[in-house]
Amino acid sequence: MVGETYLDLDFLINGAMDTLLLILVGRFIHLPVKRNNIFLGTLLGEIPVVLACCSVSPWSALSKWIIPFLMIGAAFPTRSLKTYLKALIGFWLLSAGLGGFVVAWWGWLQVRGEQGAGFFSLTLSRLWVLPTAVLMWWLLQGLWQRWQERDLILEPTIHDLVIDFGEKDGKVLRLRGMLDTGNHLRDPLTGQPVILVEEKVVIPVLPETIKSFLEVPWKECADPWPLLWRDNPCLVKHFVFIPFQAIERKSWLLGIRPVNVAFLDNNGTRPIQATVALVQQVLSTEGRYQALLHPEHMQKGGDG
Repeated sequence: MVGETYLDLDFLINGAMDTLLLILVGRFIHLPVKRNNIFLGTLLGEIPVVLACCSVSPWSALSKWIIPFLMIGAAFPTRSLKTYLKALIGFWLLSAGLGGFVVAWWGWLQVRGEQGAGFFSLTLSRLWVLPTAVLMWWLLQGLWQRWQERDLILEPTIHDLVIDFGEKDGKVLRLRGMLDTGNHLRDPLTGQPVILVEEKVVIPVLPETIKSFLEVPWKECADPWPLLWRDNPCLVKHFVFIPFQAIERKSWLLGIRPVNVAFLDNNGTRPIQATVALVQQVLSTEGRYQALLHPEHMQKGGDG
């Protein structure tokens, strides 16, 4: 009996399953699900299909173990080893739960007929495979579940935000912010509470007139306020320097007054009053949030 393989169908089925698994992993552990990254991860997942169809051995079997590491790295780029391992284990667990056991049982029960008979034959010498796989799956899901329970404690303090800096093209910044009870910073001129936001996520949505000021070497000045009046007095409407106490010295944060800031929830949008302060460091190595909220935003129901 001669078997036929349809490469396009294999690509479609494998790609659809990989895409589904990657999206589910991202949703379950609250990682950013970005289309380009998921697409790249799915493309990497097609490599074992190509090798299998081309009968490239032993690389075909080896790639099935190596490729998932690359897929997770491409779909969810992160600096945190723990986050990477969490996503990788989650991918393995979902893969085994949704497909691995089904394929194995079909093979052991010889549902595949003569073509697949003997490949997964249920013999005494191979009987240990099933309980071993079940045990490994059970141990890994227990570890993953404990990680998830710790994350659930943090989740109620994280909120979706939309920040509009007045970009003419209509670009707005969508990100997640975590409530930080230690954030007591305020705009020294308006008194508005301050939201700390990672600088790298803010720059792409800033108007050019505001973005150009970021190139000014204000950090080298002991008192950067004169730079606003000297270069363009109108910049005072958009910028503010927020003092804070660093280790053994007083320092400044560059604040930007956005056109609009709002919470996103099931009830829609809730506007709040806030000044955005830029920070260069990554606030969450796991990428779960990119901003730190002021306690007053929550105490007053988000009205600031």
